[in-house]
Amino acid sequence: MNVNRMDALGRVLIVVNPAAQSGAAAGAAERLKRFLTMYCHREAFDIAQTERPRHATEIAAGAAEYDTVIALGGDGVVHEVACGLMRIEEGRRPTLGVIPVGSGNDFARTLGLTDVTDVSGTDFSPLLTSSAAPIDVLEITCRSHTGGTTRTWTEYAVQTISFGLDAAIAIDTHAMRIITGLTGAPLYLASGLKAFGRDYRDFPAHVRFDGGAEKRVRAIIFAIQNGPTYGSGFRICPQADPCDGLLDVCYATGPVPRAVALPVFLSAKNGGHTHNPHVHLQRAKRVDLVFPSPTYPIQLDGEQVGAAEMSIEVLPSALSVLWPR
Repeated sequence: MNVNRMDALGRVLIVVNPAAQSGAAAGAAERLKRFLTMYCHREAFDIAQTERPRHATEIAAGAAEYDTVIALGGDGVVHEVACGLMRIEEGRRPTLGVIPVGSGNDFARTLGLTDVTDVSGTDFSPLLTSSAAPIDVLEITCRSHTGGTTRTWTEYAVQTISFGLDAAIAIDTHAMRIITGLTGAPLYLASGLKAFGRDYRDFPAHVRFDGGAEKRVRAIIFAIQNGPTYGSGFRICPQADPCDGLLDVCYATGPVPRAVALPVFLSAKNGGHTHNPHVHLQRAKRVDLVFPSPTYPIQLDGEQVGAAEMSIEVLPSALSVLWPR
């Protein structure tokens, strides 16, 4: 493709997490500079590197003057950039682009990017063949209670929300990556085997789907998905579609012996867990959750959050995203 295709992206901001993939993203950012210089004028793009947690959200929230904001890194920087873009009013909100250089890359997998490029930060050709299309975004209203005071705030997710054992696994991967040097699915499996050993338990919670009757579940896993996968390709909700205006929910309820639960976990890599009678699949537009403990493991796109209550709603076609075509 030629310069005209790059011009279609308008003014571009690239947000880089230089620590992603054990520092590989920093080198990818330098290669991206050279790539963009070949295809467009220097003044058409800027690059910003993150320096602390949530920094990408701050950067993206101030990017209304750009036409396209590209997240270069793993699911963490994609999550933060998307959260920042959602804080810009709809009419001025830039399009989100993704260059996957991370250990999970589940949102990139949903977009089909991992089918057309590797995650080493050396192939930027999808930028030349992508076009913008809207996707749904998950809006999460969180509440915590401390000393008689209730705090309420809003988060967003583009791929996954979960609590319970699978969230504990996702959170543990950050430390496990440093200890083992693993990435991708092997990293998630290593954290999973650890959780099914020492930390195995269920997590009681109260749940309500689309304002229906509240029910108590003893969840081993409880995932709310926009795209099909989490944990670097585990197909937890195989039919999830980020453009259908619905939340896809998968939860496994206890009590389930460890000897039964572990094979179910392993079979989720290819979606085989959906045939187990302990596993439930449901679609909804809103899910309300109440947790008996504020210390429950909860993750949004792989990032840890703490809350006593959560209300999750789907915002249809809320964010324009670059898809490879």
